[in-house]
Amino acid sequence: MDKYTCHKPFPPMLLAFISAWWNELTVAKQLFYGIGLIAGLISILLVILATIGMEHHDGADALDSGTDNGGGGVFSLKPLTGFFLGFGWGGGAALDNGLGVAAATAVGLLGGGLIMAIIVAMFRFMLSMRSDGTMQIAKTVGCVATVYLTLPPSRASGGQVIVNFQGRQETFPALNTADRSIASGDKVRVIEVLDSRTLLVAPLA
Repeated sequence: MDKYTCHKPFPPMLLAFISAWWNELTVAKQLFYGIGLIAGLISILLVILATIGMEHHDGADALDSGTDNGGGGVFSLKPLTGFFLGFGWGGGAALDNGLGVAAATAVGLLGGGLIMAIIVAMFRFMLSMRSDGTMQIAKTVGCVATVYLTLPPSRASGGQVIVNFQGRQETFPALNTADRSIASGDKVRVIEVLDSRTLLVAPLA
């Protein structure tokens, strides 16, 4: 091979390989693998959106709305994408291993259901962790805290307090009920938990 010989760029080579592979598939395999490929592309898109902070919390929202205890909803984008990913690739792999269409469909349903169950279980675990965190921070109500970052007046954001509870020291964002600032080092009392990380405090005097 002389120095003037050029290699094909990687993307065209990859597309050519995929095209050749696709054209060799039967219609049934194209159906299964097509579903798997589309689901895979959606999964990659969801990962990219999550990485850049544009993720829609569809899975968690669906689980929240499923029952009062935050579980049961599975018909959301992430679980369904997982189902079709497992269905497509599981069914296609089954056909590659000599199974018939009916058996491959059963394998695909089993694989898709398994992946969906894993995703739903993961979201439920995340929700339970979030719930546990809220319950733990609730135990700060009534505690005396030390202002770490000056608390602006009238519930303006930007302040932080340090609270000692349950044998440990934690720093939380805090909003101040008073109409005056409370300086760093002053003592305040926690009167309410606003969310899983934010406290409402009032001056001791």
